[in-house]
Amino acid sequence: MNVTQLYEFLSTVYGEVTGKTGIVKEDLSNIVDVGAELLSPSYREPYVNSLLNLIGRWVFVDREYTGQAPNIIREAWEWGSIMSKSRTKDFEATENPTWSLTPGQTVNQFEYTPPEVQTTLYNDIVTWEIDCSFVNRQLKQSMQSAEMLDRFIGMIRTQINNNQVDEIDALIMRCYNNLTGHRIARNKAVIDVLASYNAISGQTAITAAEAPYNPGFLRHLAFLILLYKNRMRKKVANFADLPTGYTTFTPEEYNHLVLLDVFSEAMPVYLQSDTFHDDLVKFGQYDKISNWQGTGQGSAYSLADISKIDITVSGLTTGADVSRTGIIGVMHDRDALGIINEDRRVEAAYNAKGEYWNNFFKIDTRLFNDPGENYIVFTCGTPETPGNETTSTRTTKKTA
Repeated sequence: MNVTQLYEFLSTVYGEVTGKTGIVKEDLSNIVDVGAELLSPSYREPYVNSLLNLIGRWVFVDREYTGQAPNIIREAWEWGSIMSKSRTKDFEATENPTWSLTPGQTVNQFEYTPPEVQTTLYNDIVTWEIDCSFVNRQLKQSMQSAEMLDRFIGMIRTQINNNQVDEIDALIMRCYNNLTGHRIARNKAVIDVLASYNAISGQTAITAAEAPYNPGFLRHLAFLILLYKNRMRKKVANFADLPTGYTTFTPEEYNHLVLLDVFSEAMPVYLQSDTFHDDLVKFGQYDKISNWQGTGQGSAYSLADISKIDITVSGLTTGADVSRTGIIGVMHDRDALGIINEDRRVEAAYNAKGEYWNNFFKIDTRLFNDPGENYIVFTCGTPETPGNETTSTRTTKKTA
């Protein structure tokens, strides 16, 4: 055990914290323990330098990770594979002949009028696994009790689960990014909040980089979110990619909002702090994310990086490569996207010769997008706006 005498150091610190001396450079190298490798010679006792110091306390890093991505994991089922989703075309009103009957007139009541139904099938699946071997005999040499062994194995299982949660988070965001890219490629239900604000503000136009810190822009964003949430409640075709004759609507309880945290965190700070009526700038429940696709390198989390997607969109007959920054958030119907039939399972095999268990933590997931449901993308600028990247030219998807 390394023992450091602190009295001289604490004397200096006391002078700093009480104001008796100025701030001086402190050497913390012998004060704060950042750990050392387990086999370091410093773990030997200093008397004969051959006995090991005993471990007085074990700390297992067993912290459960819950993830950040919105929860779009839907139903699971044991039998069957394909998910089928059907919707009916709008019915048209016809004349009621009751009020125009004349003597001797015959009214045909046997005309066959079946509904028009569109059915979509989903049958793609993504799957992966995490492998880990467990042993008992070797670990018993380092453990003090069965309880400690259970805690150690539990730490490993928690880390495996945390990795799975993190990977599912990544899949959830890809599910969002694909439908966002679909909307951008089709130029359907994409709301440029920056252009809208600059057009009506009556002030010098702001840039995308300035938008998260501009109270006027944030108020306008809150206004548009509330406005379009209400508009999505009506049965229309404006915010969905549907065949002619079909419409859809999103009840309040089915409406989901996802915002980039640089905007969602700015709203209460810049808006609620300068109004006596907080409810005027609140827009209900929402999920916040720190990025759509990646954080960029370093700790800066630049707006250009965290608000960007760069993908090849699935679901378009001709395909589309979309690279776009400035994505603020999306508002969508619950049934517009999701992960369905998630199948988590663990298979195990015992190796008698090596006396260890091989564990295979497997996950099957089905990611789906339904462009026929309401899905609105809020952006901070268009490809033509300075500071935002251009959507690339659509290319034909090559098949193997």
